[in-house]
Amino acid sequence: MATDSAMNGASSATSHNLTAAERLREKHEADAAAHRPIVEDAVDEEDIAHPPPSMHLAPKSEPAPAAANADAPMSEKAAGKQRANDEPPQVPAVAKTNGFPSLDTQSEEAFPALGGGPKASAPAPTARAWGAKKPSAVHTGPNGTNGHAPLSSMASSRASTPTSGILTPASTNATIPHQPRGLSIPQHMPMPGRHSERISFAASQLLPRDQLKKPLQETLRAINKRSKANVEMKPGPNGAIIFEGTGPVDATRQALKDLAKEVGSQQQVKVPVPLSVRPHIIGRQGAVVQGISKRTGARVQIPKAEDSPFPGMDDDDSLTIDVTIEGDAVAAEMARREIEAIINERTSTVNLRLRDIPAEYFPFIAGPHNSRINALENGRQVRIQVPHYHTWSDQPPPQRPSSGMPQFVPSPSSHIRISGDRLAAQEARAEIERQVQELRLQITLSQIGIEPGRHQFILENNGATLHDILAETGCAVILPPASEDTDILTVTGPQDRLEVGKDKIIDLASSMQMSMVNIARQHANAPLGAQAHARALTRYLQRRQAIEQLERQFDARIVLPTSEAASTNWQVYHKDGRNGIRARQDITNLISAHPPERLRHVEVDPFFHQHIHRQGARRVRDDFGVHLLLPEEAEQDPHIVLVYEGLELQGAGEYQLPRQRPSDQEMAEFESNLRQAQEHILGLVQGQNDIGAANVEVPPKYRDKVLKFVRREQQHLPPTEIPVQVSFGSTTESSECSLRGPSAAVEGLAEKIVDFVETEKKDELERGHVTSFDFPQKYANYLIGKKGENINKYREEFDVDIQVKDGKVDITGPKAKADAAKSKILALGKKIEDEATHVLKIKPLYHRDMIGAKGSQVNQLQKKYNVRVQFPRTAAAVDDDRSVADDASEAGSVRNRRSNQDPDEVIIRGPRKGADGARDELLNLLQWTLDNSHISNLSVAQAQLPSLIGQGGHEMESVRLQTGAQIAVPGSRESADPNGRVQIQLKGTKKQVEEAKKLLEQKIKVFDDSVTRSIDIDKKYHKALIGSGGANIRNIVVSAGGSDDRRDLARTVRFPRQDSDENTIRVEGTKALVDKIVAAIEAFAGQRENQTTETIEVAPEKHRMLIGRGGDARRALESQFKVGLDVPKLSAQGAARSQVKISGQPADVEKAKSHILEMVKDQEGETFQVPRKYHQAISDNGQFFRRLRNDHKVTVDHAGQHPPQRPTAAARPQVNGGTSMPLITDDQDPKDNHHWEVVDGGENEEKGDIPWILRGSPDGVANARTILEQALEQAKKQQLQAVGYLVLPDPKTYRFIIGQGGSQINSIRRQTGCKITVPRDQSQGSAIEIMGSKEGVEHARDIILDVVQNGRRRD
Repeated sequence: MATDSAMNGASSATSHNLTAAERLREKHEADAAAHRPIVEDAVDEEDIAHPPPSMHLAPKSEPAPAAANADAPMSEKAAGKQRANDEPPQVPAVAKTNGFPSLDTQSEEAFPALGGGPKASAPAPTARAWGAKKPSAVHTGPNGTNGHAPLSSMASSRASTPTSGILTPASTNATIPHQPRGLSIPQHMPMPGRHSERISFAASQLLPRDQLKKPLQETLRAINKRSKANVEMKPGPNGAIIFEGTGPVDATRQALKDLAKEVGSQQQVKVPVPLSVRPHIIGRQGAVVQGISKRTGARVQIPKAEDSPFPGMDDDDSLTIDVTIEGDAVAAEMARREIEAIINERTSTVNLRLRDIPAEYFPFIAGPHNSRINALENGRQVRIQVPHYHTWSDQPPPQRPSSGMPQFVPSPSSHIRISGDRLAAQEARAEIERQVQELRLQITLSQIGIEPGRHQFILENNGATLHDILAETGCAVILPPASEDTDILTVTGPQDRLEVGKDKIIDLASSMQMSMVNIARQHANAPLGAQAHARALTRYLQRRQAIEQLERQFDARIVLPTSEAASTNWQVYHKDGRNGIRARQDITNLISAHPPERLRHVEVDPFFHQHIHRQGARRVRDDFGVHLLLPEEAEQDPHIVLVYEGLELQGAGEYQLPRQRPSDQEMAEFESNLRQAQEHILGLVQGQNDIGAANVEVPPKYRDKVLKFVRREQQHLPPTEIPVQVSFGSTTESSECSLRGPSAAVEGLAEKIVDFVETEKKDELERGHVTSFDFPQKYANYLIGKKGENINKYREEFDVDIQVKDGKVDITGPKAKADAAKSKILALGKKIEDEATHVLKIKPLYHRDMIGAKGSQVNQLQKKYNVRVQFPRTAAAVDDDRSVADDASEAGSVRNRRSNQDPDEVIIRGPRKGADGARDELLNLLQWTLDNSHISNLSVAQAQLPSLIGQGGHEMESVRLQTGAQIAVPGSRESADPNGRVQIQLKGTKKQVEEAKKLLEQKIKVFDDSVTRSIDIDKKYHKALIGSGGANIRNIVVSAGGSDDRRDLARTVRFPRQDSDENTIRVEGTKALVDKIVAAIEAFAGQRENQTTETIEVAPEKHRMLIGRGGDARRALESQFKVGLDVPKLSAQGAARSQVKISGQPADVEKAKSHILEMVKDQEGETFQVPRKYHQAISDNGQFFRRLRNDHKVTVDHAGQHPPQRPTAAARPQVNGGTSMPLITDDQDPKDNHHWEVVDGGENEEKGDIPWILRGSPDGVANARTILEQALEQAKKQQLQAVGYLVLPDPKTYRFIIGQGGSQINSIRRQTGCKITVPRDQSQGSAIEIMGSKEGVEHARDIILDVVQNGRRRD
């Protein structure tokens, strides 16, 4: 009060010294201060529907009276004029200043990458369903609060290091709450083009003056100079500094962001991210995280997958990693919000693992028949998976303590999994954890011993018995695994129910029966002893899964001996006594079928066992029918067991074990094949007895590197060589490295290992050497590869550490290795830089044809041009609401689709030259596909398809070959339309389709107009009706107007099978054709009913006159006289050998008989004796006989004597003194490349004569005799003549020597007087034989070579 009075007094004293004008001015100023008019705006409806963005605003300081009277009542009118001030009291700087909005980092217009951010409402914080991990560091606001950010339920819990509580985009303070409808907010009227925004920085968020690149005012001037906006600096409350920008919207926001980047200090924010979301933040090849950094300017660091503290647990949303964001306040906030948007999208549903629950509680949590889990899932969007736990694997249940409850330990590999809606999953986890707390106070255990063979009956019906036990007794049963030699069962449950549970299990186990089978008893006299044979046979039957087969077949459990020292008795447990008897009988049969003779033991050093298995198992199986049985590696048993299984079952499917005792003959077969298999196996290791060993000092830290080095050294060994085995000492501190293998290989490898270790020691001194070089950042993803695949390969290959960061590669390691890695990485960069990508627009309709069968055409292109051709996969359309992060992430890449490739896009990637070539060839292929993709459909009766296709598809293939069109015939499973018709599709060029359509339409029309008639004709007439070679029925069909094509004939007239008693003949075709054929067949059958058969005697040597060459004479006689002629076969004996039968109408038979008798009579022959040694020379390979028959109608026979054999040519020396014969790949000029050899004719050693009986007309026989005499004289002269052998490189040129109709070779014969024989089998390199005088032979050779050369030129 004293202060007020003094002030008032001072003011009064001062006012008396003022002039009137000055007092008037003060009065005006006081009036202006008391009444300051402002412009008020009505609340905009759009602002009400869309509240102001949740951005922290830096206000001007309010007058003190306003603050003092904040709690005073106020009228409604005054309230309407009062500036809004209902934000939280600890944050006084949240009101607007001058009505200008501040910078909104959630604005979609300003920051499109952020999307619609969280709104102004501040929901109550919720627990994080993906884990309870606390932020690694928490920075509180200036008032001791951790912010008031109304971001999102996830964001409020994840922002680990908010930079400040002052009004800043990076803080987490509250935003202005939305004004209720009916209130107006005083603000300045915005002017067009004069948008204003501001940001506020706490002092700690600005760089110190000594760290600024230039003074703050200069920075502002520089930004204002290059921007269309104007930025001003103003002081804010609590020492904050406000930067206000005015100008166009985009320019203003960009200017403020540039300013924050230059003057803001580096902030660090750690955001906990679920492991499962990590790949979606990274994106495919880092696309998403790089996009965030590019849009916001912040640096985002994500821990590497290999650095994760939870390897292999990426599907567990309860585990998190920290993603670190570095940048100025604005950039860090923007990046954090983008990351949290991805997290929110990806964690709407979660996958949780409950790792700290002992497996012994699983049955009680699930309940009998999963009743508790089903109740927990009911009505919730959640799925709970509780592993079945009835057999322990990782660790046995604990022993029962003497007092208190047992301490159950969680299993490291078996966990309860919860997946589904986040909130529902959290509730389910809480309920399960509550149950676990109750179970810890209730569940105890007890153990009982029951024979292992009875265990399976407790687990029968897929574990249903265990559920029944739990429902009935409230106890669970835990069995030991089959690999454990124990019979202890563990019963878990409440203390008061354990005895009931044990009684139930004992009752189940005691209901089983057990019988013993001593398999050694049947083969007591085995060479190596009954026990050894029984153990080997048991091991063999186990490998062949015979034991499991017996258990399934007889519903039994068979327990085998577990050690070599144990007895050889098999224990058979069963419920049904009859099944037990059958099982024992089948086991006895199985053992008796495998006596010692069927097995053989071969002793081989265990070192060679794997080599023998690789090289010999398949061979002894295929060649000898022997199964190779190796001992277990841990046993180190030198005996390999060979078991004979047989050769006849190869390729017959699964081998069936025999059940019958083998015969003596079969045992001999066993012995032979087992002996050969043993010899083969021993041969594999023969000469390998020189096995050596060596020890090398290898420091423990080099063990892994030495093993990799040894693998590289031996990976290219040929299959026949045995690799050296490397082993280390049993302790990790041991430096002893043992080598064993072929002595020479061991010695060489030991030296290499010593050198390698020395090199590594030297390299260790240079491990700190760093080689740095630039590498284009845009190619970094290719260098790193998917999940670091490529860069890890380089690290292992060069034994260096490689780091890629911001367009720079740092290689740490020995200089030589680092330089080699550098060269390879730079080469990769050049290769990528040279790569080109072409995108071709091709309709999906043509993709299949262009890809080819099994990708043949695309693979050929890729191999030819060294490129990748990528056709789109067929997949469902991508959902519109799927996030960009999903499509670009590594997780999205494993889906069976290519989200960034349109259905009509074909992508070619590779070296530019190859990509261009592949593109051009693919476009040519497309053009060809377009030209050959004309399609037409034909309607055809489904019943006609078999006839259109033909036997083996011959008919349809004929149409394809004739027209070149593709023909798609519907399968037998495709249904026809109501009219019984289906569609055939034709595809190809327009011409091909039209031709194929015309041919098929003709066949379809014939079929549609076809009728079928059946007639009964006595089967005895069928053969005659068909005629010789089908001639008779062909004549009938052709005469009726049908086709003479063999396949058409077979469809037109169908006879029953020869082995059938059916008489029905079916005729198919047009009505007119069918009527004519049926009439002809009936007429033929009528004639056959009246026919007669007569027999005439004809000497066997004259039968060939009736038959003729290829049956021509007989067919001519049958056609001329309309009879059937039956000439006896050569195999006929006695009188039947000379009886020729004539069948037909009486008059026709008589005419044929007279003609045949006249033929035989006129053909009485004249005999001429020819020395046997000249027979072959005269006959000239049958040419002489053909000339007589063709020119003089004279035939020759030898009265049943066999002609002498053709003498074999003497072995001819090879060309050029031993060089090989000319090849087709040699020089094709016959004058320069041929084989020519001349030998003198020698005297034939054949003795005696052979009769030549000449048959024909008297004049013909006389002429033939004269010709024969001349030929005999000529043959006598030829015995002293020369024989030339000519071989040409290409047998196809022999056709030029023969000429058309033999004209050329006959001309050469006339010119030279030589006999020339061209071989029939020209493909075998046979020689052309020239016989005559020496001069004539040489002359003939020259003519032949000229003829061949001229022929090749014409071709």
